[in-house]
Amino acid sequence: MQEAIEKMKEAEKELEDAKRDEATERQREAEEKLREAIDRLERILRQLREEELQRELAKLEARLRKMAAMQTAVLDDTVTLAATPKSQRNRQTDLKAGDLAFEEKKITLEADRAMLLLREEGSSVAFPEVVSQIRTDTTRVSEMLGQTKIDAICQGVQQDILAALEEMIDAVQKAQRDLEQQQQQQQQQQQQQQQQGEQPLVEALAELKLIRTMEGRIKSTTDRYAGLLEAGDSSTEEIRPLLQDLSERQNRLYRITRDLVSKRNK
Repeated sequence: MQEAIEKMKEAEKELEDAKRDEATERQREAEEKLREAIDRLERILRQLREEELQRELAKLEARLRKMAAMQTAVLDDTVTLAATPKSQRNRQTDLKAGDLAFEEKKITLEADRAMLLLREEGSSVAFPEVVSQIRTDTTRVSEMLGQTKIDAICQGVQQDILAALEEMIDAVQKAQRDLEQQQQQQQQQQQQQQQQGEQPLVEALAELKLIRTMEGRIKSTTDRYAGLLEAGDSSTEEIRPLLQDLSERQNRLYRITRDLVSKRNK
């Protein structure tokens, strides 16, 4: 930039001295220096953006792994508590279930933090939807545990939470590998790759794969609830709000898929 400024000053002086040919040459040199400065700044900004993405992906993965570990612990304790025959469940059982409800609320708080991270980054569509669903499920599990509803439905929702977390962790790891591969390719090629706008946290392909797994999970959960109804293990009143929630999730999944395809998040 300093060199460009000096060339501009030289051109200005030569114009004042009516040396138009020399001034034109100095202007050309100034333009070239400015172009070099812009290219260098773009490389620096792109590198900073990639480093920022790596940090954000690492923070997101750590948050998701923490949530998965917490949910695994609550599920294991729920299964252990549910092993108590219903005829033998008492006030102590209720207290233990209440403790588990409190632990589940902590997972909800972690989901809020993950959502904040994704909203600040702003480029992903599918990931915030999955975290929103996880938050809804952790809230529901906490309410069930608070009422000592610790059997098949409660455990099934917890398993859904874990499945969603594992899917997200896999997608984040894939995004990290893709970013590292892209950086290596840029270094090997030793040439500038023009990019328009900021690179998203998660590429569209990774989001579409996550949407596909979400769709599969909605179907499997629907089948599981249908099986519980057919077996008579759960009442229609218990299952109906869960099926309604699945219907709403299906509708939201349709909308975010449409938005992703039409690039409305760009």
